[in-house]
Amino acid sequence: MVSTNIRIHNVTPSPSPSPAITEQRLVDTADLRYAELSAPCQLDCIGLLRERLLSSLNEFGVATDLANIQTCMALEECLANAFYHGTLELDSNLKEDGSDRFTALAQERCQQSPWKDRRVCVTELATPFGIWITIKDEGHGYDVADTLKRIESSTSVLASGRGLVMMKAFTDELIFNSRGNEVTLVIYHHRNQDVVELMKDRAKSRNLENRRHSQI
Repeated sequence: MVSTNIRIHNVTPSPSPSPAITEQRLVDTADLRYAELSAPCQLDCIGLLRERLLSSLNEFGVATDLANIQTCMALEECLANAFYHGTLELDSNLKEDGSDRFTALAQERCQQSPWKDRRVCVTELATPFGIWITIKDEGHGYDVADTLKRIESSTSVLASGRGLVMMKAFTDELIFNSRGNEVTLVIYHHRNQDVVELMKDRAKSRNLENRRHSQI
């Protein structure tokens, strides 16, 4: 007899926000969604991906209206970084002279190799406890630690790094890979402080355990 609490999920395609964006939901239930999305180097995909990912906050009841606005801003910055700076390799300084060079070069590179052949991949884990969104581009990445250091030590508004400040401020956790071309945004349920504390306690325990091992 098969246990009733066991379900088997097939990898199923989901309606995409754009014909160019592909989405597969490996798990899709009322309490858990694990989805993989892939977008080509087309700038209109930024808004389409943002709205698709924001819809999960409402569907799983994760965030308040204010948190939705803040998450929207964080996602916008993160996706813009992935497309403009990661995929298209554009320097933020191009936006500072008041010209349209940044926008014009972005449009050009979307039609040129190697940029036009790259994709931005998104992994979404959505639950009633929180949402984990990983965004990865195929660019060369950057030194995240160095950028954060420059931001924290600067007394003026920097052309580069403002989006990172916003992403950090409007998420519960921000996790980068070592290369700097992949970031995970974590948004906990607004009433789920016990889980937040649990994660902090687990992190402290791991740090203590690591220190013990290093002393042996």
